[in-house]
This record gives sequence, structure tokens and C-alpha cells, in this order.
Amino acid sequence: MSRTALVVSAHLDDAVLSRGGTIAALTSRGARVVVVTVFAGCAGDPMPPYAEQYHTWWREACPAIGESAAAGMRLRRDEDLRACAVLGAEPVHLDFLEALYRRGPGGSPRCAAGDDLFSPPGPDDLALAEAVAAELGAWISRLAPDEVHAPAAIGGHLDHVLTAQGCATALREVADGPRARWYEDLPYALEQPRHRPAAAEPLTDDDWRRKIEAAAAYRSQHPMLWDDDWPDQLLAHARAAGGDSPAERHWDAAPPPDGDH
Repeated sequence: MSRTALVVSAHLDDAVLSRGGTIAALTSRGARVVVVTVFAGCAGDPMPPYAEQYHTWWREACPAIGESAAAGMRLRRDEDLRACAVLGAEPVHLDFLEALYRRGPGGSPRCAAGDDLFSPPGPDDLALAEAVAAELGAWISRLAPDEVHAPAAIGGHLDHVLTAQGCATALREVADGPRARWYEDLPYALEQPRHRPAAAEPLTDDDWRRKIEAAAAYRSQHPMLWDDDWPDQLLAHARAAGGDSPAERHWDAAPPPDGDH
């Protein structure tokens, strides 16, 4: 019987950037891979000012992204559909809003500046993590996967931390549940290379080629994340993980609350 793997992604690109080679390897061996992106909801307008700034950056690379929050998310979802098609994975987009768009009870933006994206979770965030856990628990029950790949929250991005917490809670509530593999988050791990020893899955040349082809689908995100040599940056990191041949890292233990393995 073919295996089923659930890959959980905080945003519309995280799973492919961080775990795309492993996804390619799984599907090439006949496994069913479902990629669930947690923070893929379409926000309303007007957007918080800091979200407006992000949309300005995205439009520089992809003018078709449009002016509204909903139009931007629709285009980003389309990018994810194309990326997952390259890898042979099934995309699922949940409707939680990412931190850029979230507001507090009084209407103030959750993130007014870049540092807020990496701030500790507050009470509203922790309540959101519980809702994420419930939704992910439903998907685990529905799919009965053999393994779950979840972000380790390397770098401490708020949405990654909430996703990791939600995954950990959901997995604890499943008796004799699937094996969890907590993957390192890229591109954040490029800047924070000092982690505890991790396992590394070796990738074939074809696995790597498909990962890079899939990652290229996220055109709107590239200017914000990378220089033009981003494939070389990813390959150098993957070769460091794999001892010259490319590999992707993971941990078997759930991450601590700050994601610092």
C-alpha cells in the first residue's frame, strides 16, 4: 500500500522551499503527499500599513498580483498550485489569516513593523494556535497519514511558531499517531546555521531539479526573499546538510516554543 504524507506549511511557499526535495522523493516512489498551508486566508481591505508595504514589494516582481488583499492571496494560491503540480503533491489552503493581515480586538494591526513578525505569541495568537491545532487534527483524522512533516519554526517567525505549536498539539491528541518530522525552515535556516544535530534525507538530482522548478513558481515572493542566485544559495545549504550531495534536514523531536533546535 502506498504511503500518505501530510506536509504542513505555515505560508504559501514554506513547504516547497524547506521540504520540496523530500516531497519530490516521496511522490516519485508513489506516495500520496498532501500539502496543507495554514495561513492562506484572503484578508479584507483596507490592509494594515505593513501589509500594504509587502504588497508593494510583491507587485514589483508580479504586477498581476493586484491592489487588494484578496487578489494578492488568490495569485499566491495560484503560485502554490503550480508549485505543487511540479512535485505531484495535493495542495490544501486553509483560511487562517497570516500575521501581516491580522488585527487585534480593537482593530490595531498585529504587525506594525518587521520585528513584530518575530515577536512572542500573545493571548490572541495562542487562541489562534488552538484553532489551528483543531483544524490540523481534523486533517490528520481524515487522511490517516503515515507521517507528518511540520515546521520546526527555525527563525522564530510568529506564524511558523503558531503552526509548529498547532501541529504538536494535534499530534499529541492522536493515539498511535503518525511519525512526525520537524523540518528546518528555509530561508531562515540559511541565516541561523547553528542547530542541534539533525537527520538528513539525501536527494537525487531529479528530486533537486523538481524542487527548484517548484520554488521558481513563487515569483511574487522572490525579490523579498532572495538575490538572483537563490538556487545556488539553496544548493550550497543542501550540500552542507548532505555532505556534498543535496539533502534536507529534520528533527524527530517537537521544537521548543521558540523553534530553536
